[in-house]
Amino acid sequence: MQLALPGLQEARVESFTFLPDGVIERSLQRRDGSVSATQLRSSADTTGMRADAAFDLEWLRSTTRVGAANSQNVVRIVDLFSGCGGLSVGIGEAARGLGMHLDAVLANDVDGDVLDVFSLNFPEAEIICAPVETLFDGACGDQPTPTEIELADRLGPIDMLIGGPPCQGHSNVNNHTRHDDPKNELYLVMARFCEVVRPAHVIIENVPGVERDRRRVAQRTWAILEGLGYAVDSGVVDASHLGVAQRRKRSITIASLSVEPSVKQAVRSLEVHERSLGWAIADLVDVPPISHMDQATQPNSVTKSRIDYLFDNDLYNLPDSERPDCHRLKSHSYNSVYGRMHWDQPSPTLTTGFGTMGRGRFVHPLRRRTITPHEAARIQFFPDFFNFGSGSRTLIQKVIGNAVPPKLGYALGVHLLR
Repeated sequence: MQLALPGLQEARVESFTFLPDGVIERSLQRRDGSVSATQLRSSADTTGMRADAAFDLEWLRSTTRVGAANSQNVVRIVDLFSGCGGLSVGIGEAARGLGMHLDAVLANDVDGDVLDVFSLNFPEAEIICAPVETLFDGACGDQPTPTEIELADRLGPIDMLIGGPPCQGHSNVNNHTRHDDPKNELYLVMARFCEVVRPAHVIIENVPGVERDRRRVAQRTWAILEGLGYAVDSGVVDASHLGVAQRRKRSITIASLSVEPSVKQAVRSLEVHERSLGWAIADLVDVPPISHMDQATQPNSVTKSRIDYLFDNDLYNLPDSERPDCHRLKSHSYNSVYGRMHWDQPSPTLTTGFGTMGRGRFVHPLRRRTITPHEAARIQFFPDFFNFGSGSRTLIQKVIGNAVPPKLGYALGVHLLR
């Protein structure tokens, strides 16, 4: 059965078909008109499910890494401000879908714990735990420094630079230095990399507020890239439009030396119908809590009584009578705090506090608990074969909550590489 999406047909480059024996085929159309097809065999009940949703669900539930394309065509990437590698995972799947092989050449971050997770999943990558300005220590417009020349020579030709510069200064939860944080200047390192290394394509991810930064780091970066000969486009993308079971808006900049980039077209060409929380985590509702990934946070007695109140009264928002004074609705509009998730809707934006009732709408819709790290990873569109390591609960929540949904990287990767 061919995927049918009324109203979403214009300029699509991706299609899905149910084949015999539970096989689902994904086809991607390249710019030269050729088609690359990849298949997965479904182990889940896909009755009544669209083919695109069935394919993505099977990919998410895969416990062993889906095989890379057997191809001589290699996509060499560098991931700056990498976190655990969500963008890299997505680019890897885009490369696989287009019959190419991913080579993660280098990953850089200042957080050694998240780099350890990146290394578990991309063992071929050179890992550098250091401030990015020690790697690119020259200013945009200046001649490359000896440090930059040495690194560029070591890297060799790079097909794609990806990265999510620090976003705390732009976040709406940062009321002190919002839009005026010196760390925001690190955004410009992405332009400096392009000046020194000249990757073919660029993807920069951030929170939507970056475009309102008082230092105009985004606009300055765009101007530098255009001066270097890159075609540049930017826009805000909601990951739920791409099949992520979560409403998560991100600012995206894409640039290329060889194609005309369009954030809008990247989304429209792969856009799918909205998927619910239940679609992503239905098989995890009653998984035994043997693994640390499947263990929900144990609530204290007060939190347990608040969760019970939601279920006993069939509520999704805790009333003021049950909230602490600082979180009462009469004093602010953060009604999602102490909230219960909806099974038939996408999740709200996940944060590193998804294991705590008082830090968002993170109470499971069907069970009297908050969501587990495993469920959070699925909501973030990480497949089960992704290894989050064996660190503490706090670390795993940080890694998952701060990550970029891989499906976002997939969509942008397909747009630039096809």
